[in-house]
Amino acid sequence: MPLVNYCRKCRTETPLGESCPYCGGKLAKTGEQLSFGIIRTPVTDWFSWNDVLRVTLPAWLVALVAVLAAEASATGAAGVTALLRQGFLWVMLGVLAGMLLALLAVLLLRGPERVHFFMDRQGVHARVYVPQGCGALRLYARFTTPEAVERLAAGDDRPPLEGLTLVRRVTLPWESIRRVRVWREGATVLFFRPRYWQVLAMRCPLADLPLAEEYARKKLKRFKRVKVLPPLPRKSGKAAQPRAPKEEAPHENPQV
Repeated sequence: MPLVNYCRKCRTETPLGESCPYCGGKLAKTGEQLSFGIIRTPVTDWFSWNDVLRVTLPAWLVALVAVLAAEASATGAAGVTALLRQGFLWVMLGVLAGMLLALLAVLLLRGPERVHFFMDRQGVHARVYVPQGCGALRLYARFTTPEAVERLAAGDDRPPLEGLTLVRRVTLPWESIRRVRVWREGATVLFFRPRYWQVLAMRCPLADLPLAEEYARKKLKRFKRVKVLPPLPRKSGKAAQPRAPKEEAPHENPQV
């Protein structure tokens, strides 16, 4: 079961209970959390592509529309037609293709990663790890540097994992979440802040998805502005009691 407790004395996840099996310290009820980890390869993970494309694609589209609008305001429809005939559209498509190829190379350079997700009383957390000594190039592909990774480790409140290096940490407090989408087919819970911007895609084992959904709904229940989709089916009221058949008046005997 992914439901565990966190011992703040030895900074270790432990099975549920009253005391830590490692240090013997007392475990608080507030330390209970839902915890699980996955191994993923960014180049085959849609959400890794989405993290970059949702920024670069709108920028590319804005550039395309801005050039066409400027040409239309200067020379009218004839100028736009001439611009397109001169190959501007093919140039922009080439830029798009080059951007996609560059992103493919970046995601390939990142290599496999381990992600630890957990939800506690404070919010939703994600911690991304790569093999220790993976090299600076793989860190640059993640838009970080060895110096930034060292600062991240120095300010971390959890002990380092053997053979792994922490490269990214996301903390999403419950009160900051504005929308949640449970994608049951993909065993993923999506968190948005604000409603239109996806902050975190939490993949979890398929068997643990119902527990993760229940935990998130429970923590977000007190925030009325948060919408969790899909909505739970409404509980039906008491079943209607069948009506007793109406008594018919006795028929009179026909007169002879």
